[in-house]
Amino acid sequence: MATPEEQNQNQEKDGVHLADFVRLMVLGWSATLLTVSYLNLFPNMKMDSTFIASLLTGAMAGFGIERKAGNQTKKEPPTIKGTPDKGKDAKTSASSDPAGS
Repeated sequence: MATPEEQNQNQEKDGVHLADFVRLMVLGWSATLLTVSYLNLFPNMKMDSTFIASLLTGAMAGFGIERKAGNQTKKEPPTIKGTPDKGKDAKTSASSDPAGS
């Protein structure tokens, strides 16, 4: 017999699988509609391609897929040059002023 902790873990796994399945279905649905729109397979069908593209982008981002242009380089974290380290200043000012003012 499964303990309540094991049952909770199984329910969490099922929830993750269901969420992945829903994201995958939205990804496939939006990619299909966008393709049909661009190929003009159904000329009488009117749809907002930007909305479908935003759904596609959101679904792709959910899976960690990002668009990268050919001329972009790898993103580096921003750095601030010319500013002193705040940790060092706090230690230095505390040791040089014994009164703490």
